[in-house]
Amino acid sequence: MTHLVHLRRAVGWLLVALLATVALVNLIGFLSPFWGHWRHPGDASQSRALLDAVAPWTAVLSLLFLLPAWHLSRTLASPLARGAVLAMGALVVVADVMVLRVAQASGDPVVAQLVSSLAAAYPFVAFLVFIWLVWRALRIEATQRIVPDAL
Repeated sequence: MTHLVHLRRAVGWLLVALLATVALVNLIGFLSPFWGHWRHPGDASQSRALLDAVAPWTAVLSLLFLLPAWHLSRTLASPLARGAVLAMGALVVVADVMVLRVAQASGDPVVAQLVSSLAAAYPFVAFLVFIWLVWRALRIEATQRIVPDAL
């Protein structure tokens, strides 16, 4: 497969992963207060029940980020760079699991807030690196197409 096909698939799977995780969590966060009000009127703590029920599934859905990482790694020449991109994709899953574990196990809310903030920032950094790598791969593909035509 050419690099361009892998790039196209990487961007497509990234959009699927973003829609499955981020959009789903935001939709559930929006619907959660209504769910709590309809199911248990007068008990405000029940609005969080839907978010708590869905939290483990977001970690499972974050496995979808491994597919764009794999496709993007196929466009890189260096085995070290390929491994680094795959590790970054796997760390998105680790960050989601870490947020889930700390939220459940930590008795100190300040530590839980700090760890969840750091773990939530990692997927954003991985997204920026992904965009940079796609841009780099597109530039390499464009220069490879121009150079043979000039000869």
